[in-house]
Amino acid sequence: MNVELIACSRPLPGRCGINKSLSVAACMFSNPMRIIEQAASVCYDSEPDFAAFNIAETCAKTGHLSVYEHSYFTFHVTGVSRACLAQLTRHRHFSFSVRSQRYCDESFSDPVFPAATNSDQDGIIADAYDYAWDAYDRLIKDGVAKEDARMVLPNGAPTELYVSMNARALIEASHLRLCRRAQFEIRSLFMAMQCCVAPIAPDIANMMVPQCETNPQYQFCTEGKSCGKHPRLQDVLATATQKQSGEADKK
Repeated sequence: MNVELIACSRPLPGRCGINKSLSVAACMFSNPMRIIEQAASVCYDSEPDFAAFNIAETCAKTGHLSVYEHSYFTFHVTGVSRACLAQLTRHRHFSFSVRSQRYCDESFSDPVFPAATNSDQDGIIADAYDYAWDAYDRLIKDGVAKEDARMVLPNGAPTELYVSMNARALIEASHLRLCRRAQFEIRSLFMAMQCCVAPIAPDIANMMVPQCETNPQYQFCTEGKSCGKHPRLQDVLATATQKQSGEADKK
């Protein structure tokens, strides 16, 4: 898998606290948070803080993430499986351009293996892959259209795509996909996205955390099956209820 950040929102010269004398090229090094801070400031008739991004940060802490929709990111992703792509496209606010199995020849593809299998299990998967690609190649040679021959390709078939999203969508998807219970491949994808975002927008990268860690002071798991890193929500509520009952009895 390879993930590259190829574009993101940047303010133009004279906007969002950027000096008018700067060239457009110089603006390419500015933080996308400047756009979010500028947009958020109008909601409160306040002066934007382009040093600490106080308005945008306050919006995030209070759950008002709509202002984060003003900044966009575009990634180039290669070497992920079609299974991973199927999970990724569940995020409705992402935009995709994907290598087409209908028009592209998949004869020389390098399939993706799951991370949780051992060498013996990988051998079984490799045999299945060999059979699938052999069938694909024979169909192509027999004159079958790629759009029909692709039906035999497995979920492990690799793909390439460009994906774009606003900062809010990226943050909220990260809450789900960085969970320890997410499948390793898509979790690795979002970890790579986070690493790409961190050098240019560290504030946004810091918000790309599992759902259980969105509030550092009150960490709990909302999943039906917890990984055990943090207490489950129902356990937290049960403890709080017992505590309240105990205090009421004392009175």
